[in-house]
Amino acid sequence: MKIEELKPDANFDELKVRILSKQGPRQVQSRDRVLHVWDILVADETGTTTLTLWGATAGDEYKVQQVVTISEGWCKMFRDKKQISLGRGGKIFPAEDDPNLPTKIPE
Repeated sequence: MKIEELKPDANFDELKVRILSKQGPRQVQSRDRVLHVWDILVADETGTTTLTLWGATAGDEYKVQQVVTISEGWCKMFRDKKQISLGRGGKIFPAEDDPNLPTKIPE
């Protein structure tokens, strides 16, 4: 699947992307506790989206320019933009470099 094909409020099987930037962790207050969230900008040849990872150290192991495959993920709309996450059963793992994936944030 490609980023442009993602449907809001729907699962996706697999997505191969390059990490273009990452921010986090930032703290978010829930009803009864403080949560940590990472915002990771990812891209394929069809566009960009934000991968959201939950947990204080969830984004530590991933590097800018690294290519990863996300399987069994979830897409939703947040502030009028598509955003993806791993959901309950999703996984993210390193993938081989792909020269077709963008290496810079589009202008």
